[in-house]
Amino acid sequence: MNHNTTAIEAVDTPGDEPLTLAEYTEFLYEIENQPSKWRVIADKEMDYANGNQLDSDLLKAQAALGIPPAMEDLIGPALEAIRGFEVASRKDWRVSPNGQPGGQDVADAINFKLNQAERQSKADAACGDAFLPQIAVGLGWVEVSRESDPFKDPYRCRAVNRNEIRFDFNAEESDLSDARYLRRQRWLHP
Repeated sequence: MNHNTTAIEAVDTPGDEPLTLAEYTEFLYEIENQPSKWRVIADKEMDYANGNQLDSDLLKAQAALGIPPAMEDLIGPALEAIRGFEVASRKDWRVSPNGQPGGQDVADAINFKLNQAERQSKADAACGDAFLPQIAVGLGWVEVSRESDPFKDPYRCRAVNRNEIRFDFNAEESDLSDARYLRRQRWLHP
């Protein structure tokens, strides 16, 4: 049995009041009335990038005529080359001192813990997995959450499918820092 879960997270800023039912309803209304055409286009572009350039109807028609499927995947290798460049040029996360006495010692200690967390949470792999849809269709997401297993690192990072996220279309910042909400909806398998 599958369970559909939805979580709407209002962007939390100091002094915010809890989300009211009217605000929640307004967010749901906005989400349902967002331009859905771009998701269909993005799905088609992602299929093309993954080498699925011919739809099933065309493949059936070609098979009926005895024509083998002919694909010339040009975008996939180009995207993989860009992805390879991202992996090759990736740097460890760094904290720089602000010039105060003893700042370098503090920065070194924080860098040690930060790089340890980066490796153990698999943040680089998650960011790399989210990079492909980001360069292919312009949007990639990474989830950072607490690990439920007490024997593992306290945090984990995973790439999230772009179709699970609905966001505030009125946000103007490229990092969505001014978004009023993000909603993640997905099917959970028992």
